[in-house]
Amino acid sequence: MGQDQGPGRATRESKLNSIQVLRGIAALYVTIYHLKDVMPADAAFRKEIDFIAGSGPAGVSLFFVISGFIMVHITRNTVPSGRNIFRFTAKRLIRIWPAYAVITLGYCLLHSRIASNPEWPSELLRSLLFIPLANTPAPFYGYATLNVGWSLNYEIYFYLLIAVSMFFSRLRWYAFFVMIVVTLVGIPAYYGAFTLKADQMPDLGAPYLNMVANPIIWNFVFGVFLGRAYYNRFLHEQIRTLLSLKPVAPALLCLAIWQFLSGFLGGFGPLQWGLGSTVIFAVFVFHYQERIQQFPSWLVRLGDMSFSIYLLHVPVVVGLGFVFRKLGFPVYSEGTAMFLLSLALTFVASQVSYDYLELKLTSRLSRWLQDSKRQPVHEPASRQATGV
Repeated sequence: MGQDQGPGRATRESKLNSIQVLRGIAALYVTIYHLKDVMPADAAFRKEIDFIAGSGPAGVSLFFVISGFIMVHITRNTVPSGRNIFRFTAKRLIRIWPAYAVITLGYCLLHSRIASNPEWPSELLRSLLFIPLANTPAPFYGYATLNVGWSLNYEIYFYLLIAVSMFFSRLRWYAFFVMIVVTLVGIPAYYGAFTLKADQMPDLGAPYLNMVANPIIWNFVFGVFLGRAYYNRFLHEQIRTLLSLKPVAPALLCLAIWQFLSGFLGGFGPLQWGLGSTVIFAVFVFHYQERIQQFPSWLVRLGDMSFSIYLLHVPVVVGLGFVFRKLGFPVYSEGTAMFLLSLALTFVASQVSYDYLELKLTSRLSRWLQDSKRQPVHEPASRQATGV
């Protein structure tokens, strides 16, 4: 796509923070969507929250678009070699797996106290190995032991695609798009199952085959396109100039937000929430980041903790319900107080998880990867991509 040229140094921190802000918003959107179910339909604020977060799962699509962009960002200067590709893959796994494994194991133990499930050892193992649990329903394919883990199956698969493409050196992005065409067009077409709606993908007979052919992966591809455009001087300037026209950027942003709030074209497909997520990300990163000198620190911090927020909000609300029942307290009689308490404790638990699982544990596991002479992939711990 031409000569890669990044933006000036002056906007680098703003760019990283703008992406963190979007991550935080995406995590909060998904969290509110899930936690609102503790409130009865007639509870205070329920209608308002239903309106605001009725399309909460769209936050996953936004995560995927962000991941696509970030993979371009952190690998654009990586020298292709077996060692560097191994380090990239190991860093991605170390970034995601420890926190996911610890929280999944804790949630599994909690659930075993609530209800017995004879299938849990097999389901737990497959979940921790990022293997879908079932052939249906699309695009979740059985979810995971920790239900939000279904999206991490896609995240890890996308990282593997990036790692494989890096073996092709200067042709890496051509190889990447060939793999995308084969898996998202060729395989579905062969089975007569091609669709752009992720929830309508027919069963191809095997969980992992279903996953790699599901059109939700186009959301990652959109992020890759945006990343390639961002580091291409000509395309970057063309997009920035277009968005600089007075009505364009705010109009596109309002339309994308309206899509989420209204439920119009709802779904995980690329022409559903994927389209709105791509628009939001493009407008934010190509336009508003250059106009916002400093983002609120609490929003940036929310983005830093977004992975832990995403992993912990379900265990927190389930754990609260378990404790309240054991103590004989009413759990969901009115619901609004439980919603607010669950949200607050999710933030507290996520802060602890971020500090000790995401930073300290990940740092210790990464030490053996450190090279005292050179770091081919430059990525501060607090800015690493999670995708969710």
